[in-house]
Amino acid sequence: MIKEEEISIKSTHIYLKSDIVLHKLDDVINKQYTILEDKIARDKNFTSYEAPEFDSTHRILELTTRAGRIAGIGAMSAVAGSISQICLEHLESMGTRYSLIENGGDIALKVNKKTYISVYAGESPYSDKVAFKVKGYHGGICTSSGSVGHSKSFGKTDATIVFGRQASICDSLATRIANHGLGEDYDEIVNNSLEEAEGYRDYYDGVMVIKDDVMGKIGHIPPIVAIRD
Repeated sequence: MIKEEEISIKSTHIYLKSDIVLHKLDDVINKQYTILEDKIARDKNFTSYEAPEFDSTHRILELTTRAGRIAGIGAMSAVAGSISQICLEHLESMGTRYSLIENGGDIALKVNKKTYISVYAGESPYSDKVAFKVKGYHGGICTSSGSVGHSKSFGKTDATIVFGRQASICDSLATRIANHGLGEDYDEIVNNSLEEAEGYRDYYDGVMVIKDDVMGKIGHIPPIVAIRD
């Protein structure tokens, strides 16, 4: 049986769909906050926009600092994706065959059945009108936006979506690529983002960028289907 539920702890708001019912993810998430809050108190550079020093003392710090170093930006850019990833790793340790953890647009998933991931891109005409069809997918799907949400982005894209093996890295790369979504028109905004993505192809499977009615991609992404009303 696959169960759907929501988990809200501090600034983490998770939508969970999983075949593991007694998961104790609340304890897992609270532990990550304890580690992060201690790190922030000890290391003021951890919250900067600069690439961090690598820290392998805890899994959450390993994921966030590695992702930040790969993307060349701050470790905080990977927190949401890393929490999703750690939740998935916990469910995997319990034998999950189907789990999807969505944390503010940053998804870690392992699915053995056909699953549709809808696209939310603010005022874009594609928003909630198209979805990615995935099956047998194990990895991360993370989104950054210059027009939606509270996360800091210096670009103007409605959605920059990164697909890859690790949600932590996808999260930081989505931020990095979206930051370069600047230009005088929609085509230029999308093209500048994709040009930035070229430099990180070793770390993702595919990238899709949306600005209003302009959509572009690089690499491999799942099939896109229309959502019927």
